[in-house]
Amino acid sequence: MTVWATLKNVVDHWASRELRRPYVGYVASTGNGITAGQTFVPEASYFGVRMVEMGLREGGKFFSSFLPLGVVLTEFSFGDGRQRRPTILSNDEIAAQLKAAGAAPGYVDFRNIYAVRRAPMKQDNLSLFVGLFRLPFHDVAQQVLQLAADLTTQTGLAPGVSDGLRVAEKIYDRVAGLFGLNIVTPLFSYADGNALGRSGYLLVAGSDLEEAVAKRLVVTDDRLLLDGRRVSGLDYCLLGVEFTASLLPDGPDSINPLTQLGFHRHWQGVAGSIMRRELERADEQMLTLRAEVITSPELAENDRLVAIGAYQTSYDKLVERVTPKNAHRGWEKANLGAPNDKTIAKPAVTELLKGMQIRLLTGIRDAPEDPDKLFAAEAFALRQTVGKISLVDTDSAVALARVIDRAAAAK
Repeated sequence: MTVWATLKNVVDHWASRELRRPYVGYVASTGNGITAGQTFVPEASYFGVRMVEMGLREGGKFFSSFLPLGVVLTEFSFGDGRQRRPTILSNDEIAAQLKAAGAAPGYVDFRNIYAVRRAPMKQDNLSLFVGLFRLPFHDVAQQVLQLAADLTTQTGLAPGVSDGLRVAEKIYDRVAGLFGLNIVTPLFSYADGNALGRSGYLLVAGSDLEEAVAKRLVVTDDRLLLDGRRVSGLDYCLLGVEFTASLLPDGPDSINPLTQLGFHRHWQGVAGSIMRRELERADEQMLTLRAEVITSPELAENDRLVAIGAYQTSYDKLVERVTPKNAHRGWEKANLGAPNDKTIAKPAVTELLKGMQIRLLTGIRDAPEDPDKLFAAEAFALRQTVGKISLVDTDSAVALARVIDRAAAAK
């Protein structure tokens, strides 16, 4: 049985127990926090789901009479497959922050705990499950839940598949079996198969929260406040739905997340070979780099297309710098072909080729010496070109690579 079928059975089971629907909605924010209201665009943006804060109205009863079981499950397309990421909240972390609560409400502030971080937005969106439950306290149960939390937290930092993630899924499957037991009391649960609409702070709370009161809530410095004070008398989980437009640089001199991805190490190798004037080796390394960019599951299609173009114009500028004047033809217009070439049917590819021609016409006079800064400058400029296109499809990067190969063969 799939995880979503399991969750449906669980929800049906709770419905038979007359569980009231939770409150679910976005909360306004002030101060330094998430940029709210950004619309997610498939293949042109990235999403993250961050645990921000949890409130327990009977905080002092946990770890003496009850154990909390907090679960966030994300499922989304990544590369050629569908990836499931379970995150079970750490009881050790919860206990440390609740120990002074007594009979009062307890609050748990999370720091850099992600269910998923910077995954490309796809057409089939994101499936999200959020649930908070309690079960009778028992030392063995506490140890099992903490083990599950440790495993799932370690796999939640990046969207790649790992052996640890597979183990975490198996542990989660066992923990999920607890949901159907009568001893487990759901405080709230929420499932949405189309969870990405806009960025912001998403609140999932018990059914006690009324709409009129919810409108007075605000998030300040990652804390949920009601009329300027922390919320009491409510079980809730606050999530940050984060939006990233691009992994490419925001400016010509900026450090960007793309340079942290695995394929960028090949660019360092390309630059080193060019500086040693090993141009044939540099050509081979560029082929490897281009292939890894095309196949990387960590890139949205907009970024993929721009990255291929920016690596190529950066390459040509580095080669021009180390070769005699006019010896390196680069991407002269004759080699690029006409922008309206019938073999280049994709608008995004056509526009990017125009941008590449313009970048190469500027020459190397003002180009940065550092290879990473050079790439940043090229990517920043070309990103403005692709930004004019409403949609970059999944074949655009391959089409651009073929144009580059034809141009190289014509030299």
